[in-house]
Amino acid sequence: MYQLSRLLHDYHRDLYNHLEEHEIGPSLYAAPWFLTVFASQFPLGFVARVFDMFFLQGSEVIFKVALSLLGSHKPLILQHENLETIVDFIKNTLPNLGLVQMEKTINQVFEMDISKQLQAYEVEYHVLQEELIDSSPLSDNQRMDKLEKTNSSLRKQNLDLLEQLQVANSRIQSLEATVEKLLSSESKLKQATLALELERAALLQTVEELRRPTAEPTAPQPHLTQPEPTGD
Repeated sequence: MYQLSRLLHDYHRDLYNHLEEHEIGPSLYAAPWFLTVFASQFPLGFVARVFDMFFLQGSEVIFKVALSLLGSHKPLILQHENLETIVDFIKNTLPNLGLVQMEKTINQVFEMDISKQLQAYEVEYHVLQEELIDSSPLSDNQRMDKLEKTNSSLRKQNLDLLEQLQVANSRIQSLEATVEKLLSSESKLKQATLALELERAALLQTVEELRRPTAEPTAPQPHLTQPEPTGD
């Protein structure tokens, strides 16, 4: 999530500032995207395209898609002025992609190269984590309170994500069933096409045979005999 936040900071500073102003971090809206590869909220056709790219390019695709989606919807997100409406828009309205928006997002993902930035952000994150560990320690009570709050928040997020994962698994199974049906239909179409081609070849051969000129049967020649001489 830190890497997505940094990408927004570098690519869409105004959107990043707007979300920060309302204390909206990527974990509030993007966790299901990363956990289910967008399958929990987005149309199956779009999810299938994302899965294809995921198998080609790896997990970097998830960051690309998230950045493209947020960037393309930036004007609409900036119109909302409180946490509830912003999160609701990103979670519920943004995933309803039309075909044009879907193709635009896919094309942007193919054109985008953020591999170096992601590597730099990962190093940056680990450095920050080490600095936090080395900072002045909290008292035992403060540490316990903080851990309890963190654990409580994580448990709630885990329950939410588990529910979303179940929904995503259901949609993935539905997608797999659809793909299986399409493959079966494709096989049947190939067989039907082959049968039609054979039938067409047979018909062409028949037409060709009908067009060939047939030799007319010759009439039998009359047998000529010499007349017998008559006696006087």
